[in-house]
Amino acid sequence: MNKNLFYYLFAVICSVSLFTSCSDDDDDKVVCPVSETTFTDKSGLQLTYSDAPMLGKTVQFVPQGDKAVLTLSGAPLELSGLQRNEMPALGGLATAGVVPGELTTTLNVDLKIEGDKVSFEGTDEKEGRVLTYKGEATQSGLQLDLNVTLPKNELAGTSWNLAPVKFLSASPIHVVWDADKFPLGDDGEWDMNGALNLMFGMAPIKDGKTIPQLLCGVLNKVTFLADGNIQAEYKDDPSDADWKTSSLNLASYVVKDGKLYVYLNAAQIAAVAARSRAIDMSFVTELVKDIIPMLAGGVPLSYSIGEDGKTIVYLDKDVLLPLLQKVAPLFEDEVVINELIELLKANAGEMAALVDTFLKPILVALPNVIATTTEIQIGLTLLPVV
Repeated sequence: MNKNLFYYLFAVICSVSLFTSCSDDDDDKVVCPVSETTFTDKSGLQLTYSDAPMLGKTVQFVPQGDKAVLTLSGAPLELSGLQRNEMPALGGLATAGVVPGELTTTLNVDLKIEGDKVSFEGTDEKEGRVLTYKGEATQSGLQLDLNVTLPKNELAGTSWNLAPVKFLSASPIHVVWDADKFPLGDDGEWDMNGALNLMFGMAPIKDGKTIPQLLCGVLNKVTFLADGNIQAEYKDDPSDADWKTSSLNLASYVVKDGKLYVYLNAAQIAAVAARSRAIDMSFVTELVKDIIPMLAGGVPLSYSIGEDGKTIVYLDKDVLLPLLQKVAPLFEDEVVINELIELLKANAGEMAALVDTFLKPILVALPNVIATTTEIQIGLTLLPVV
């Protein structure tokens, strides 16, 4: 009997200890006041990058006791408000991430919990990239401030001016276009290189100015910042007195595998107005298929820096030719060509007569030129700011 009583008392003591231990664990468990939430511009996200607001991104907050995992990415781009009736329905499109070159960025943070609010700060390093962060969150919103230094590259911290305009030349526009020649007036056959250089150098587009003149009149300087931002000095109109400096977080870049990738923040850039004339939009459908991946993956640009510092940044055949092949049918439409010609003539002033004799044959020849293209480069020639 005494032996049985001893076993009974021992079982009771063990049971009480077990329940007490479980109770202590529950009491010690840290409960984060912010549940798993995906914050966006519309749901309480206030994101800054280099102390400037950044729109069009998402931050997923996943609490894990007194820690959390933050996943930063681009918010899907909705085009429903921008589409024309002739275009196919397009849902949310993937866009670039927060840090240039990273579709997603994951931060493992330690939380400081104060009532219904959590705060955190720290540094995250990855393959030479250094990111410092500071933020706080409640269930209704997240404030996150980021400062980033990208891995060293030959463009970071440099500023560039456009190469000066030259008489009857495309400069500062860089053009290489190798394709079959085409007939042009009484001058026999022309090649696209010569025709484009002459067209850019002669054809007035606005107020008697050519494309290179207008370009140099609105763009003064381009700077590649160490945080991955691309910043420009510009004018809205060549007649404006002062240069403006573009806001941060409109365009960013990263250099990898010998290419310059440029990322456009679609949420902070106004959409281009659609043409008012109803035309066959099937070519746009095909064009969009090639452009959409660049929203997330960046626009791949080739570049070369000469010994004198002169730099050429351009889109190459791999990027341009598929796009041109989608656009080519548009130039088989005589109505479209005539509309373009009338638009050019309206701005050509005293040189309007040259539009019909010089520019129209180029537009008519474009489908065959595109079909026979073996090499194409279109970009800008830049000189270092000294």
